[in-house]
Amino acid sequence: MTKFLRLGAVALLAASTACGSEGAASGSGATSDAEILGIGKELAQCIRQNGAPNFPDPTVKDGRLVMAQNQPEDQVDKALAACDSITRKLPQSAVDDRYSDAEIAQLRKFAQCIRENGVPEWPDPKSDGSFPVVGTPLDGKTERLMRARQACVQHWAKGWRAS
Repeated sequence: MTKFLRLGAVALLAASTACGSEGAASGSGATSDAEILGIGKELAQCIRQNGAPNFPDPTVKDGRLVMAQNQPEDQVDKALAACDSITRKLPQSAVDDRYSDAEIAQLRKFAQCIRENGVPEWPDPKSDGSFPVVGTPLDGKTERLMRARQACVQHWAKGWRAS
């Protein structure tokens, strides 16, 4: 699964790039895809060296860094904290994780499918694309939710955010 640095890693990465500096985007103008990819590869190497040894190199799509989200989230979160100096090099536009209107529509279809496949209390996504499940019985990887997610992969195969 990939997405523009979504889930737990995005919170750390977006927060670190939003705080203080504007990263590579300051000064001479927009950062090229090649520059973003170079920083992304440096970041991936740092993540590998700091606790997520199998973390793959990223790609760039439409000026945004795309990194795999199939790694243990706790490993990646710890590694990102250790790699803060690299994440600060990325322009905010490269890690902006807002969902498009089309993605929100897909997330709604995904939510409906989840409800139809054994999790009737699953909520619709909020306007930011996150699902309000933190602190509820739905917060976690239950067998029931995992089965429903597998049944609904045709609607949304990417990661999603809990709120």
